[in-house]
Amino acid sequence: MKLDEKFFAEIAENYGTPLYIYDADEIRTKVNSAKQVFTGLDARIFFALKANSNPHILKLFKDLGINADVVGPVEIESAKRCGMAEMILNGNGKTTSTRDYFLNSGGKLVSMDSLEEIGLWQKSRITKFLRINPDIYAGGHPNISTGGRNHKFGVTPQEAEKVADKLSGLHVHIGSQITTTDPYEAAYSKVIQLSNRLGFSWLDIGGGWGIKYQEDELDPIEFRRRVVPILSNFKGKIVVELGRFLVATAGFLLLRVSEVKRAGKVFVVTDGGMNVLIRPAMYDAWHRISTIGPKGKLGRCDVVGPLCETGDVLAKDREMEIPEPGALLLIENTGAYGFSMASNYNGFPKPAEVMLENGKTKLIRQRETVEDLFRGIPPIL
Repeated sequence: MKLDEKFFAEIAENYGTPLYIYDADEIRTKVNSAKQVFTGLDARIFFALKANSNPHILKLFKDLGINADVVGPVEIESAKRCGMAEMILNGNGKTTSTRDYFLNSGGKLVSMDSLEEIGLWQKSRITKFLRINPDIYAGGHPNISTGGRNHKFGVTPQEAEKVADKLSGLHVHIGSQITTTDPYEAAYSKVIQLSNRLGFSWLDIGGGWGIKYQEDELDPIEFRRRVVPILSNFKGKIVVELGRFLVATAGFLLLRVSEVKRAGKVFVVTDGGMNVLIRPAMYDAWHRISTIGPKGKLGRCDVVGPLCETGDVLAKDREMEIPEPGALLLIENTGAYGFSMASNYNGFPKPAEVMLENGKTKLIRQRETVEDLFRGIPPIL
């Protein structure tokens, strides 16, 4: 998407702010890039709905031949309603109700997280993976690293061997926002050696491909060159779970500057904070921010939201053109873990979402209203 100030000014006028905007063409580009990586392998790609579960985006993935990686009932229902061909159920702590919802919705693949969970699926005639923990630390932040021995996910390879007769294959996912191939090479070498020894015909290799927020990103060409030869040693079916890589760069968050406060330092206060984009507060994440509209000289500031929290910060000590009140801020690479992690903290309604396709915009989620937040509350006597 070309960053055209006039376009974003018009879209803010038409739909209001805070506002998420998604570029359908960018999603198509990323899907094609991922497919090319696995050419020659019996691999199928599943989109991790935790990254972004808007049904209009899921319908686009469905049309591109992408399946669904789901965790809970709403994600299961979203994938089902969008007609996504296959679902794999992930996550730890699955309940009986989640299992039943998944099976009744036509789910055929499940990744079990523990030996204790095997009993939950024992009578279900579906493809069963067991997630192993290869003791490999990777990811852009400790909170999104999932393959170390102290993390809550998976079991040891030795534990998996004990229950091999109850499994269809193994699953390994070592983290998110991984920007080098080294950890993949190490993890996949381990799991493929074990899978081949146990005679499995399925393998779930997870995902976690990192995108360029500021500096490093995973190079799909390098992944194909260095990692795919390792995967070629497995002759069965391969499940790939990608979220951020497919949708993050397609997303933009548009905010309005409500005031510029100068109190020892400069605070640019916007109409949305960690309630609409929690990644900077939760992961110390960095997103590129551009000023649209009236602005002053280059300077340093904190970009903050309207919430009653010191941690409600979108950027710290950022050098940028200091906007004037009423200007817009455009935050890039917010297509993943933006709206999906949004909240109603401090009673703020969630933002609207818009899709850009063929040069036209369409509303794909209405802005929440105050009335929406009271809809599920019984009358007060």
